[in-house]
Amino acid sequence: MTPDRRPSPPHAGLLDRRTLLRAGGGLLAAASLSGCGFFDTDPEGGDSRGGGARGKEAPALKERADAGKLPKLADRLPEKPLTVEPLERTGAHGGTWHSAMLTQEDMNWLRYSLGYEPLVAWAADWQGVSKTEILPNVCEKYEVRGGGREFLFTLRTGLKWSDGKPVTTDDFAFAFTDYNIDPELHRSGVYELWLSRSGKPARFEKTDARTVRYVYEEPKPGFLEEIAGTSGVVMVLPSHYLKRFHPKYGSDADALAKKAGLDAWSDYIPLRADPWANPDLPTLNPWVARNEVGEGSSVVAERNPYYWKTDPDGRQLPYIDKVVVDVVQDVEVEVLKVTNGDLDMQLGNIGTIRNKPVIARNRDKGGYRIVEVEPDLANTMIIGFNQTHPDAKKRKLFANRDFRVGLSYAIDRQKIIDTIYGGQGKPWQCAPVEGNELYDAGLGGQYTEYSRARAAEYLDRAGFTRRDGDGIRLTEDGDPVSFNVLVVSDQPDQVDALDLIRADWQRAGVKANIQRLAETLYWERVEAGQSEAATWQGGNFDLRTGVGGNHYYLPNNPRGSSRFGGEWAKWYTRDGKDGERPPARVREQLGLFDEMRATFDPKKALGLAREILAITKEQFYYIGVSTPPSEYGIVKNDVHNVPERFNAAVMHQAPGPSNPATYFFSGTA
Repeated sequence: MTPDRRPSPPHAGLLDRRTLLRAGGGLLAAASLSGCGFFDTDPEGGDSRGGGARGKEAPALKERADAGKLPKLADRLPEKPLTVEPLERTGAHGGTWHSAMLTQEDMNWLRYSLGYEPLVAWAADWQGVSKTEILPNVCEKYEVRGGGREFLFTLRTGLKWSDGKPVTTDDFAFAFTDYNIDPELHRSGVYELWLSRSGKPARFEKTDARTVRYVYEEPKPGFLEEIAGTSGVVMVLPSHYLKRFHPKYGSDADALAKKAGLDAWSDYIPLRADPWANPDLPTLNPWVARNEVGEGSSVVAERNPYYWKTDPDGRQLPYIDKVVVDVVQDVEVEVLKVTNGDLDMQLGNIGTIRNKPVIARNRDKGGYRIVEVEPDLANTMIIGFNQTHPDAKKRKLFANRDFRVGLSYAIDRQKIIDTIYGGQGKPWQCAPVEGNELYDAGLGGQYTEYSRARAAEYLDRAGFTRRDGDGIRLTEDGDPVSFNVLVVSDQPDQVDALDLIRADWQRAGVKANIQRLAETLYWERVEAGQSEAATWQGGNFDLRTGVGGNHYYLPNNPRGSSRFGGEWAKWYTRDGKDGERPPARVREQLGLFDEMRATFDPKKALGLAREILAITKEQFYYIGVSTPPSEYGIVKNDVHNVPERFNAAVMHQAPGPSNPATYFFSGTA
């Protein structure tokens, strides 16, 4: 299911299978290197489980350096490499990490596992947005000045791209001026992260040969958090490679685009700047792609000879030589690969209640252990009623709060929990869950009691006291109280839960028709405001959200909020020039949201967030089902330095902050 809670910065559209690639996904990119064959899965200097020596660099790189085909290690590393403390112990070089991605759309697995190298990075232990430490990563150090108006970053002396070219402040200037805020590249609007509240871009400065500065007109809360945790934020790009694709520097930029089958340079450069669409692009990642996604049945990536991190003993990372990511077409194939022992470390699609019995049963056969993944969801399924529906009668029905409360009381949530989620979870509305800094038992627990009497009371209060011969309640116009519910067809848990809910609502005198749709068609209808009711998963509330986040709690995002108030969200995001003016209380909530996003002090922001959620409680935008069950991943028994517990928070981008470059196989150390 495509995340809808935190959109990546907008990029130009891509063509054909490239439409499946999200341009600019992550900090950097990939470069084609000489070495192993294109789909060769043998490691450099050892068998598939490792066998490398405990030298300062991988044996194959040392051979190349000794032969004069590559600079010596000291000349490839920066003056001060980033020293990474492994979770368990230091390892040695060797081996191939086998994993999988679910279709070409599963780009985040590549970004998070192989390409999490932001300018600043989250600490490995996730404690929430406001409490998790943000560490220097690509930069050697950073500083916040002016109460959050200025952000300074100092580069590592001697830092190099994977092609051996130096990383300079010009690369930051190009990324900001010629990529992030170029109006031709962002015709629908520059991403909010780069703008002051006036709509003007931040001021970018190269203060000296190693330092860059971003200056805003007012404090910019969430700037560092977005850099550390939003796929698509690009802070530095290899300008020596990319300039030829930009007309400011390359006179044949449009010609190159047309040769590639695209209309203009603005369509082409996002592909050239994407690490998984362009293996020729230099990178700072530990492994660099040898082929683009969609070319072959796997994505193959090999170690970066110029990778700029070492372990405490001075060994250049990564330990693992190569990564092979199989592109599978359905979850069942991925589960089969797990149970057969074909995957070494895998998070994501497999970790469901449905798959747990077979994955647990085959641990010995597959030679793996199960690791816990704390879910980042607030609810297994939420149902939104379109209060800005174009049909006046439907709008009136869905805007009736008593109607929604009555439907909530009519749901036997415990039956759903026991039947579909293995007894895990508790009845819950769309609200931050226990352990979250904004946990509110009153918000999450309201109207979750299964009570046919209370359901009848509220539905009567809503004005639906008359019934037809089939027991279905009637509106004041004599129409049956009925509606359609859209659900994504490849979300079987939600489809099954809706079947149970439909029966509950039928007993309460309300008829719901379930429409199962492919996700693409689902979003076409929902975003167009055509849905009557629609399901999704509920997310938690983020203090340091971008403009697109937190749409589960207020109508601030025309996409994410379109299930319950898309026209209100258009009004909000387009300065009242489009959409529909929300009710006064909702406008007050949006005003508080603006204030929270402009508040740099996290404690003050927390207080404003609580005020926002108090209005959410009143408005009752969504009907929720239950808190999410625990998730999990797998790690082969011979793979080390992998945490036993991850958090699935979208901003944390697991497993990236756990430093996959330090993973290693038994037998190598």
